[in-house]
Amino acid sequence: MSFKTVCRTLNYVRTPLLMWENINDCKGSDVVVCITGNPGIIDFYTEFGSEVHKNTGLPVCVIGQAGHDEPPSGPEEKLESSDNLYNLKGQVAQKLDLINNHIDKKSKIHLIGHSIGAWLIIELLEKDPNLISRVSSVTLLFPTLQKMVESPNGKQFVKYVKTFHSLIIMLLTLLNYLPVLVKTLLVDIYLKSNSLPSHYSDRILKCLNPNTMDKVIYLAIDEMQTVTTLNKSAIDRIKHLTCVIYSNRDNWAPIEYFDDFIRFKPSIEMKLVNINHAFVLKSSNRVAEMVVDFIKTKMYLTN
Repeated sequence: MSFKTVCRTLNYVRTPLLMWENINDCKGSDVVVCITGNPGIIDFYTEFGSEVHKNTGLPVCVIGQAGHDEPPSGPEEKLESSDNLYNLKGQVAQKLDLINNHIDKKSKIHLIGHSIGAWLIIELLEKDPNLISRVSSVTLLFPTLQKMVESPNGKQFVKYVKTFHSLIIMLLTLLNYLPVLVKTLLVDIYLKSNSLPSHYSDRILKCLNPNTMDKVIYLAIDEMQTVTTLNKSAIDRIKHLTCVIYSNRDNWAPIEYFDDFIRFKPSIEMKLVNINHAFVLKSSNRVAEMVVDFIKTKMYLTN
């Protein structure tokens, strides 16, 4: 079945969702919910969501980060007008709204979180512990769960992106005055130089929207300040549901963070793979296969 993009107002933010089947009325079938990383642009997860749906047969919903994916109609929502909706607390509230008010109450949920999406899953289950009874599995993909500001990419972000935040937004604003043909040509050059498919062009152009990028950087700054230590008590409560996948070449969650996690909770199912942190660019099918295998083990246990 093909997917569709639907819009819901979640925690006061108009939110596009990628959806394979209706998660609100699915006759009690298990449901898969995937929370993206940052940038939270859902289009990058199309191939991943399609594979998960095809190989589990379950309804699937992909939700991005509030404000990162402009709805197809209506005015752009500026950061300064309601910044509390776009920080980490606002992102948790948005996902809780989806789960509590837009998913069939009879359904068991399989949660997937990529990067900061993994942190959001742990936090929302701590904020609303009653949800755990509705969850069948939790898969954390290349998770940013601790010491983000101390990671190699975190250090580079603070040194350059945070420091030159305003300049970056100004340059993107100027870039957007260029004709669409010129912007598309520049993006095509980038895609070819990085061996990425041409149909990613529209996705990259979304990232170059200065209003979107302002919220992306704003959220990342909050991540640097907030994501410091493992939430051990929250992780302990979901250890029987959880699979964690780290990369051996991830500059957001370096291998020593994988080692920290093993020392803390060696009983959790964990994998170390040779895949880039931004797996949706080139490794969606491979990661989806691992996720599906884990989801199926939990489906059989709960059915």
